[in-house]
Amino acid sequence: MNTIRELFFSWDSVRPYIGAIARGFWLTIRITFTALVFAAAGGMLLAIMRQARTASRSVPRRVAYFLSRLASVAYIDVFRGLPALLVIVLLYVSLPYTGIPVLSDMSEFSVGVLALSLVYAAYLAEIFRAGIESVERGQVEAARSLGMSSGQTLTRIVLPQAVRRVIPPLMNEFIILSKDTSLLSTIAVAEVLGTARDAQAQTLNSTPLTAAAIFYLIFTLPLTRIVDHYIARDRRRSGGGQVIIP
Repeated sequence: MNTIRELFFSWDSVRPYIGAIARGFWLTIRITFTALVFAAAGGMLLAIMRQARTASRSVPRRVAYFLSRLASVAYIDVFRGLPALLVIVLLYVSLPYTGIPVLSDMSEFSVGVLALSLVYAAYLAEIFRAGIESVERGQVEAARSLGMSSGQTLTRIVLPQAVRRVIPPLMNEFIILSKDTSLLSTIAVAEVLGTARDAQAQTLNSTPLTAAAIFYLIFTLPLTRIVDHYIARDRRRSGGGQVIIP
């Protein structure tokens, strides 16, 4: 028992590094929120592209809508099928050789945010698509009968309801994204896990890793409870979700 306490819960071992670990965790939070903003914007765009339809008989317009759907499906399938770590490493080792000024000069932080945004945009696109499809068609038809354009119907009727309905899965993806930032330690981003691993290597003690785990739990557990609250509220409203055992 003393060995476990000394190996995983030694305050003397982690005390000189706790400030660095806290700064690493703050960097983790910044990466998470930044990537979420870009991923949500990209995911919403992809979802709208995938749902694009037109009743026009114009051939160019019909072809444009078809290509829009095809591009969104291809993007979603590719980035949902690739491991996030592979995308991170691929961009990190490849972008400096592109010769494009903005891309070739990106920092490790920017590369990490870009990689996570690309991957999670694909997942969020499917969540937004499910939300859009859950809005009753009658509401869309009613909005059009009132003289709203397609764009007005989308922005005023469909999207507000769609986003509200997918809040729980969105928050789940946010929690997963916050944990996947640990993958950026492979490209020398000084997030909380990378900082804790450096401290562990210097002290030959695992307490810094325990401290990193505690930081993650402080952040993710309240979010998990919020998701549970939303799910329970939706079940109460629908009257479902109960299992009765005779």
